[in-house]
Amino acid sequence: MQDEELIRIILHGNGELYAEIVERYQSKLYRTAYHYTQNIEDARDLTQEIFIKAYNSLAGFKRGSSFSTWLYRIAVNHCIDWSRKKKPRQHEVDTVVDLYHKEGSPEDHFLRLESAAEIQGAVRSLPEIYSTVLLLYYFEDFTPREIADILDTSKRTVETRLFRGRKLLRESLQSRWDGGEGNDLPTQQGRVAQLR
Repeated sequence: MQDEELIRIILHGNGELYAEIVERYQSKLYRTAYHYTQNIEDARDLTQEIFIKAYNSLAGFKRGSSFSTWLYRIAVNHCIDWSRKKKPRQHEVDTVVDLYHKEGSPEDHFLRLESAAEIQGAVRSLPEIYSTVLLLYYFEDFTPREIADILDTSKRTVETRLFRGRKLLRESLQSRWDGGEGNDLPTQQGRVAQLR
């Protein structure tokens, strides 16, 4: 069943079906929340808050538009609000394991983890306007048009931020790549490789 049809049924009194929405989006929203919090517990709490906020706002969802875009608009705004109010706790590198496949030797696995942590750290260090679009594009696989809808801005603005964000990110990671390391950086849905 499509998201939009499921929402229609939920709004007609079948609230228990919201659990299916949570199941569909939980891991993605958690990953987004973790990007901002860098803490497992805070990310879990933030994810739960996002789902509660979305449930309480379901009546405002306009049928005919994309539910995932609407949900991510709530999620990103909530995460940005959180990050402006709180300083993230120390980074917990082990949770980036779920971003990448676990195949290969232990050494390969460690290098993937190290690269993932380095890329995420570099993205987080960018100004918010760039880190958000890079997160949504590279790690959540949204198109520039979808990101524009999520951020309530123009597609051209998103493309400009992606271009500038990639440039800043390349500069941030350049010293490592120039040293010969990271030549086989892992990709998330094939896009991180485009940074090079």
